[in-house]
Order: sequence, then structure tokens, then C-alpha cells
Amino acid sequence: MQIRLAGIGGQGVVLAGIILGEAAAIEGLNVIQTQDYGSQSRGGHSIADLIISKEPIYDLMVTKADILVALAQLGYNSTKNSLREDGLLIIDTDLVKPDREYIGAPFTRLAEEKTGLALTVNMVALGYLVAKTNIVRKESVERAIRRRVPKGTEEINLKAFRIGYEEGLR
Repeated sequence: MQIRLAGIGGQGVVLAGIILGEAAAIEGLNVIQTQDYGSQSRGGHSIADLIISKEPIYDLMVTKADILVALAQLGYNSTKNSLREDGLLIIDTDLVKPDREYIGAPFTRLAEEKTGLALTVNMVALGYLVAKTNIVRKESVERAIRRRVPKGTEEINLKAFRIGYEEGLR
């Protein structure tokens, strides 16, 4: 399974990719996770790529994504051609206007309204992705969140993840 998370700097796309990769590793799956981002810390493109498989992985990079999660128009525009024709597109419905079929929710708005922090958009989107795809178990992601987010932010990140997960179950 090839997954690409795309957005802009400051949305936490890379951290979400690291957490998803760690959750897959917790479950004994093989994982390769890479990232690419612009030189500016906020506003430039930000991409996290994952390949998750039960089998050995021989590709070093995402070639044709099975899933693309786009949190910003810039992220979508710069990565849309990497999504397979029959791939799953998940978007922040307030911020991305795609030119193909998609599913999604207003991730940034949900983060702001339910946690008070737009910065948790990455965890909301990650929860939605996990609920929609079952690529890893919810509990594995929660373990990875506890291990990877900055100390003192575990609870708000878990809350944001669960908000996205519940949204994805709808």
C-alpha cells in the first residue's frame, strides 16, 4: 500500500506520516517512510510518503499512490498526478478543490472547533484516514501518538485523532 500525505509546512504532515509508519511497525508490518518539504518552515509544500506491506518492500519511494491525503490546495496540486487513477483521494473539504472524485471532511475546521488548535489538523486527518481504510488499528496509532508527539501534547493530539476517527466512521 502506497500512501502520500500532502499539505503545506506547519500542518504536521511529516509527523502524521511518522506516526502512521510507527503504528504499522507496531503491528509487525514492513514500512518505508520518507518526507519532502520546502525550505521554508511554514507555507511551502510538505509531503510524507509511506509504503506499508506484509511482504518485503523493494521500492524506495511512492511511485503511484493508492491513497493521497491532501490538506491544502498546494499539496494537492503538486501531488495529484502521483495518485493512481483508481486511488482514494481524501481531502480537507474547506481547503482543497479537487478535479476528481474524493472523500473527506473539513479537517482544519474540526481541529479548530473541537480542540481549539488548528495545529492538530494532522491528527484529525490521520484519524479519518485510519477509520476509512483500516490500514492499521486505532490502538496502534494511539500508541505511536503517545511516543512521537511533543511531551505534554499527548492528550490534545489523541483527542484530535479520535475526532477524525469518529468523523471517518460516519
